[in-house]
Amino acid sequence: MKNKTKTRISRLMSYLLRHNPRDLEMSKDGFVNLYALIEKVKERYDWVDKEYIKKIVKEDEKGRYEIVNDRIRARYGHTIDVSIHLPLAEVSKLYHGTTQQAAKEILAQGLKRMEREKVHLSQSIQDAIKVGKRKTGEPTILVIDVEQAIKEGTKIEKASEKVYVADYIPKKFISNLKKK
Repeated sequence: MKNKTKTRISRLMSYLLRHNPRDLEMSKDGFVNLYALIEKVKERYDWVDKEYIKKIVKEDEKGRYEIVNDRIRARYGHTIDVSIHLPLAEVSKLYHGTTQQAAKEILAQGLKRMEREKVHLSQSIQDAIKVGKRKTGEPTILVIDVEQAIKEGTKIEKASEKVYVADYIPKKFISNLKKK
């Protein structure tokens, strides 16, 4: 697969499955018919087939997509109203990369979902740095005490091997990595 083309198709899939399903019929849990999605993608890339889409899903390093039978969905990252049930996190710490200014606000108010349905957290510091670098050259890395948050009733779910999601993380479970 040519990397640029693969990335463009994955972005199109992400747009359709996370933000604007257009005339795709989407279930409440975010699934659409795989063949209907392929037809939408074919409007721009007429050569795309089921095997190509399956390869994108399989090779996606962030585990964004899931295929079950002949249905496909994005596991996380939605700006549209979906109800996706994921397994609970079973890790003690997670990380969030952001700008210095946003970190100050998060430490004061907690980590809120913004334009997406959920707050996104990274399993590793390295992944949080990558996420933070999308917004700033010098990201601030926040540490989430998942173990304590879950004990006190905060729901944190595993969306993929690298990404975890939550509705909100209270400030008492968040610290600045550099200040530890």
